[in-house]
Amino acid sequence: MHKNPGSRLAALVLSLGLGGMLTGCEAEQAAPGPEISEVSGCDPSVATETGGHRRLALVVGVGQYKNPSIPDLLGPPNDARRFYTLLTDENGYGFPKENVCLLLDEEANTARFKQAFEDALMKRARPQDVAVVFYAGHGSQVPDRNDDEPDGWDETFILHDARTDGIRDLVDDEFNAMLAGLREKSQNIALFIDSCNSGTATRAPEASTTMARFFTPDTAPGDTGTTTTGGGGDGAESWAPADLPGVVVFTAATDSKPALERNGRGIFTDALLRVMSQVRDEPLTYAQVARQAPLLVAAESPQVPYFHGDLARPVFGNESRTRPVAWEVKTLGPPLELAGPPLPGLGVGAELRIYGGGVSGADTRDPGKAKATVVITSMTGLNAKAKVSETASDAPAITAGDLAVPVRPADSFTTLKVRTRPSGEPGGVPEEQAGRLRTLVKEDAEASALVELTEGPGDFEISLGGQGQLVLRGPENRIRNTYAAERDVPRSLWQHARQLALRQLQGEGGGDFVDNETLQVSLVEAPAKRQSACAHGTWRQAEPNTEQVIPLCHAWNLRVKLSERSPQPLLIGALVLSTDGSVFALPRDERKIPLQPGEDYTFQGRGETFRGTPPLNVQDRVLVFGTQLSNPVDWSLFTETAKTRGARAAPSALHRALDRYLSAPGTRGIGQAEEGPVEDTTWTLSNVTVRVEANPGFLEPAEPGQAPQRREYTIANFDIRPYLPDDHATALYKVLSVADGLARSSASDGYGYKQHAWDRPTDAENLKWGIDCSRAIWYAFTRADLPYNRDNSYLSTAMMVGRNTPMKDNFESCSNDPDLRLGDILVYRDDGRGDGHVVMVIDPEKRIAWGSHGWDGTPRDLPVASDTGVEYQKIKYKPDWERWDRRTMDLKACWRYRDFEQQRITQRGLPGTAALENICDSNKRCGQM
Repeated sequence: MHKNPGSRLAALVLSLGLGGMLTGCEAEQAAPGPEISEVSGCDPSVATETGGHRRLALVVGVGQYKNPSIPDLLGPPNDARRFYTLLTDENGYGFPKENVCLLLDEEANTARFKQAFEDALMKRARPQDVAVVFYAGHGSQVPDRNDDEPDGWDETFILHDARTDGIRDLVDDEFNAMLAGLREKSQNIALFIDSCNSGTATRAPEASTTMARFFTPDTAPGDTGTTTTGGGGDGAESWAPADLPGVVVFTAATDSKPALERNGRGIFTDALLRVMSQVRDEPLTYAQVARQAPLLVAAESPQVPYFHGDLARPVFGNESRTRPVAWEVKTLGPPLELAGPPLPGLGVGAELRIYGGGVSGADTRDPGKAKATVVITSMTGLNAKAKVSETASDAPAITAGDLAVPVRPADSFTTLKVRTRPSGEPGGVPEEQAGRLRTLVKEDAEASALVELTEGPGDFEISLGGQGQLVLRGPENRIRNTYAAERDVPRSLWQHARQLALRQLQGEGGGDFVDNETLQVSLVEAPAKRQSACAHGTWRQAEPNTEQVIPLCHAWNLRVKLSERSPQPLLIGALVLSTDGSVFALPRDERKIPLQPGEDYTFQGRGETFRGTPPLNVQDRVLVFGTQLSNPVDWSLFTETAKTRGARAAPSALHRALDRYLSAPGTRGIGQAEEGPVEDTTWTLSNVTVRVEANPGFLEPAEPGQAPQRREYTIANFDIRPYLPDDHATALYKVLSVADGLARSSASDGYGYKQHAWDRPTDAENLKWGIDCSRAIWYAFTRADLPYNRDNSYLSTAMMVGRNTPMKDNFESCSNDPDLRLGDILVYRDDGRGDGHVVMVIDPEKRIAWGSHGWDGTPRDLPVASDTGVEYQKIKYKPDWERWDRRTMDLKACWRYRDFEQQRITQRGLPGTAALENICDSNKRCGQM
């Protein structure tokens, strides 16, 4: 029934999406790309061989839909054209145009897609040939018709004519069979999927600068058109590695996250293009793309990409690329005139390096090999005018045909759009107050340069919280800041805008260094003497340069190791970008920290130990820089305002170059030619993400891929506070408070599991006898003084699933909603044995629920005592919510309390931050006082 984050490849292929990275130019300026008639490349009788094999591709972008209820998208056709350019450009990956079949919008109907797959790939592919499939458009789900999906849903592509004239979505089972057939022809297959099959937009389309590539599931009865000929379904536990070994899959978002586009371009597509357009002296591998692209995605979106397959292989099997996909100098001017293919990040204010026309390989990422740096002053489509901002004193003159390689993105990347929710919407800001905020931002020199307040679409949003306070929500719709006073807003927004710029940084390592490889970065648990008494949970150390989960209130330090392969020592520094907008620099003083190849260093000086505090489950970012000894940077300056930085201007050319990321739009390049030496040495960057979690690590294996060593399904000392709304009058707050009280009482004085008539005079006397699962749900609602049904009567699990069940009095069915929510009630029944179970969902992603449990599933041979009381429970080790305790205990119903849903829409019923205040302060009993 509900989406499984660990499902097989075909499910992953269709359930993980892309989005659209900022472009620097508006959507209407996007390059139109080649016409379909010019590049169809779908003729099975035409196939050109290069380098001893064929490079074949099917590239699909669906933004226009025949069914008027399916929202159109601007981005997919643009993404498909740009991906086509990456494959076929003279500096691209060597795909002959006649080998690349491009389907856009109405051409990408269901029958045409299947035929094109057959003609462009199946009929032309031979052993060792390269076959690529790119899809951008909506994804969705349909109910599983052949019982091969543990979550009860098949994932789908929504092609142009889907859900019209009896045509259904293209289901993963059928696509899996198509891939299996192609796999018999060639084992060198790569899939790039720019859609998602679960997750919804973070905010309404009119309120956000992004749009989700997901549409509601098709639950209409009837045949979905699924066929499993040749490949079977995708439900086998080891479908990806066992059935299609070696297939490379790049998808944009994990199941619970939406795939997003912005300004008519996909966020993940843009990230891929930025990474895959570059060249080095060594062939770019899928693994290197998988390391770099997610960090660019995370700078713009909460979506988390997924990569699978033989990632050690060169991208598209191309080992001979020597030049990047880039722009060229067309005329010398002044101003210079530049032109080239559609690339991410270009627009007014973008910086490009000019290299001689014969430059190749890693030299195209070496500042010391550049002739000059230029700044775009105007741009139209695929043409731009630029002025020279820096020129090396001994560099040859710029000539027509020189290469122009993007270095830093356009001014629009440093402008943060913040929506003030209109007063007419739930949680809206009163017009008078919104006016005061606009005035405060305008009067702040830093904020006014980088922040735009609007009632239209925004990256962030200011609204009123449950207690009437101003709150700032990020793109993922979680609260980032709560403001005690209006005057605090401008500086906070400026801080977030500064991070928006810093998150776009990429190193220029040339042939010396590789981003996210040369510097190995780990966040390590701080010594015990620095830990708070409020720190709970188990620290699980992540591999270097991968995301580190910090248990709530745990202290941590930053450790950096310089690769043994580094050709020279480096000075290291770091910036910690907190989700509340704060930026912390390391080292905190002005000391210089050199590392020799193979050495490591842990920042443990004064002020260099950090603690995991709210907000929760939002990615912080740590940027770690390595610069040559001759080009130092005072990292502490990047925590200060432009005025302060200017007063302490450092002589380093690299410092000045990085500082331009934080300069006001329109000022980049002004007067810079006279300021000092140009940036002329290579440097590198590694960055890692970090998330703070409450109740982390439950039932997780010690090592990836291993089974849990302990199957303890009851969660001891579970902290409900991260899930509580700020408004104590909301129905969800009341129910969770009662539920939590019952769980805590059970743990302390033995409220066990027992079915009985509940006929004692008091609750306390009844509870001493015990309580069963269905009675616990009834108890939570009725003792919270909320109507449970017309008579507030107790209902057994059998009574909860009947056609005329009284649950309908105050609950709506959520059985056809693929995304569970906090507070949903799930009812399970074993038809053979006649018994059942019921729980309340607490955390849909972590599969944590609450209720009274008859047996927690703990095997007798494990050193964990069984628990049968009222508790927070993990749904065993299964990857979905479809079974409970045993294979025959099936999910029969999902119920969503109407008041929960109504108050969620008005924001009052969403988890807040008030309960987390002082949660890490041991002097205040860890927030309990």
